[in-house]
Amino acid sequence: MARRAMMLALPAAAAGLVLPGCAASPSRPPARLLTEPTASVQGLDGVSMRPLPGASLPPGWAPYVLRRDLPMTHYESVTRDGRQAIHASGTGGSSGLRHALPAGSMGAARLAWEWRVDSLDLGASVSQSHTDDCQARMVVSFAGDESRLSARDIAFYDLVELVTGQRLPFATLMYVWDAQLAVGSVVPYSRSSRVQYLVVESGPQRLGQWLHYERDLNADYLRVFGEAASGPVTSIGLLTDSDDLKAHVQAWYANVAWSPLPEEPSSAPLHAERR
Repeated sequence: MARRAMMLALPAAAAGLVLPGCAASPSRPPARLLTEPTASVQGLDGVSMRPLPGASLPPGWAPYVLRRDLPMTHYESVTRDGRQAIHASGTGGSSGLRHALPAGSMGAARLAWEWRVDSLDLGASVSQSHTDDCQARMVVSFAGDESRLSARDIAFYDLVELVTGQRLPFATLMYVWDAQLAVGSVVPYSRSSRVQYLVVESGPQRLGQWLHYERDLNADYLRVFGEAASGPVTSIGLLTDSDDLKAHVQAWYANVAWSPLPEEPSSAPLHAERR
C-alpha cells in the first residue's frame, strides 16, 4: 500500500488551482484554498471543496490510480455538518485524489485542513507494510535536486517510473491518522527514505468529530528529513485506503487551505482542535 500511497504525491502535469479556507490570524496573509481557480481567489466566500455544477469533485482535484486490479476508493463532494467536504469511502480500495499547486509555490508554507473519521480499524498502522491502511492521510510532495538522491533511491525511482510512466517527487510527507502509533511518531517508508509518515492523530479517542490541523510544512520537513526543504511544494493529496486489511473505510475532508508562513519563526506544534 505504501508504494501506491506515494504515487499520490507525483507532480501533476496540469497547473494547480488555489482557494481560501481556514481563517488566518491577523498577523498572517489570508489562507488560499486549493479548490478554486487562481483568478477568483480574492472573491471567494470561504466555502471549500465546492464542485462546479454537475461535477462530483471540486475543480483541481483529480483521481490517481496506480493499481487497476484493485478497487478504487470512491470520492465525491458532499455537505456534512454544514461543511462542503470530500467524502472518501470504499472496501479494499487504494486510489486517492491529487491537487497540483501552481509552479513556483514556496517551499516554506502553512497547510491547514479538517477531517472527520467515524470508525477506525484498530489493526491498521503505517508501522508495518502489511497493515499500512489509513482512514485519513494528507500527502504533500516536494521538488528537489535528484542528484542528491542515494543510489538506492535512484534505483527505486527508476523502477517506479518504468512501471508507471511517472516520476516520484524528490520528497513525500504524509500526515496520517494511525490506529496505533502515538501522535508525533515519524515512520520512514521501507523502500525509500524520501517518503516519511508523520502521525498527527492516533487511536479512536476523537472519532466522530471534525478535527482541525495547521502545519508549518518547512518545520515538519526539517523534522522528518533532517534538513530544510530545498524545493517547492508541488502537490497535495488525499488518501483513504484499505487494500491491505480489506476493511470498509470512510472519511471526510474539508477546508484544505494554503498560506505563506509568517515572518517570525514558528514552533509548529503537533496540534489538532475540535471543531
